[in-house]
Amino acid sequence: MKLFLAQCSLTASRLVLSAALKVSKQASGVLEFLFRQCPRPGTTSPMLFHCLPDVVLASFCRALALSSAFTTVLASTRIDTHIHVLPPAFAAAIAATGGDPTGYTTPDWTLEGMIASMDRTSTGIGIMSVSAPGVQIAGTGQAARNLARTLNKYLATTATKSAYANRLGFFGVLPDWRDINGTLAEIDFLYSTQKLCNGVTVFTTYGDMLLGNPLFLPIWQKLQDYKALLFLHPDSLSVGPKFIAGGLPQPIIDFPLATTRTAVDLIMTKTLRRFPDVDIILSHAGGTLPFLTSRALGSLAVPDISQIIGYSMAEAKADLGRFYFDIALSTSAAQLHGLLDTVDADHILFGSDYPYAPAFAIDALLLQYAQFVATDKRGTLIHPEKLRANSLSLLKKHALMGAFK
Repeated sequence: MKLFLAQCSLTASRLVLSAALKVSKQASGVLEFLFRQCPRPGTTSPMLFHCLPDVVLASFCRALALSSAFTTVLASTRIDTHIHVLPPAFAAAIAATGGDPTGYTTPDWTLEGMIASMDRTSTGIGIMSVSAPGVQIAGTGQAARNLARTLNKYLATTATKSAYANRLGFFGVLPDWRDINGTLAEIDFLYSTQKLCNGVTVFTTYGDMLLGNPLFLPIWQKLQDYKALLFLHPDSLSVGPKFIAGGLPQPIIDFPLATTRTAVDLIMTKTLRRFPDVDIILSHAGGTLPFLTSRALGSLAVPDISQIIGYSMAEAKADLGRFYFDIALSTSAAQLHGLLDTVDADHILFGSDYPYAPAFAIDALLLQYAQFVATDKRGTLIHPEKLRANSLSLLKKHALMGAFK
């Protein structure tokens, strides 16, 4: 399904579309968006998802109407493990420092808007999290500790006392890991006092330190003690120049690379092996990890590298298999095949990346995923019911007494 055709002269009959669009709210949302964004004939749409010529659009709609497998995928109830919140205190902290340092515009967020997105994508359960830049935007001192506590109380209240409490869980917020004592205290608060989170959000780097840095061993031990589930989200990379082409926000290209670097670091430093009861979800299908796995693992066959790392290829491959992967913003055939080549299908989860991914992008990516499931011979491996079962199994494994089950 290629929605990237640049030229558009869109005058397709609404009568032709009306019947076809009834098969799917997602299809309707995407195509209606395309209608609204279409320029007049003879111009080119500036949008990411460009307009479709009449004949292509009509063919697409007929395919939707005729494919029961396609529409079944779209209608399936999902669990979204990659859905973000921007509580007022967090939005204010970002604004106070001049905006998101990754270069990405901070989106608007409301609880009602998030629920509407979940409804549109047939998502029954959302596990909320705070995205980059995280509370480290407030530094490594008491202000950041206070912000983390404020956000954790907000998340807990939303997940347990809002009108949508039966549909929400959350990953707890931690201070910058360089604040060792503050991070340890907040983990204890989440797991021994509050007892409501489904896990915790961690970021790919803190300062210039990857997560396998020995400085962080006390934090890993604490997480091991609680058998914690970690949602690993990318953050800014310290690179120069900071922005590609002078202004491309880091989430576009650098975030997947940040995830890849940290995942490999966790393997090569033996962190995963040292703390076997900690499970980790990698965002965005693991970044570029599925494409670089053979390169990373194969390097251990080089004597000089193997001697430095002190790890065998077989050990590293086994540790790689411990990761879980969400498919937020990662639904192309190449990405899904790469993921299935890298990890067991039981470790693949659904994610939307709302609200950082706009509604039309979520809908279009969901259609792309649905096409893969309905038409590719490996599609049944990641059918929505399979992803839902994967998420339920993982969440139940790490459920606390008071947490969503």
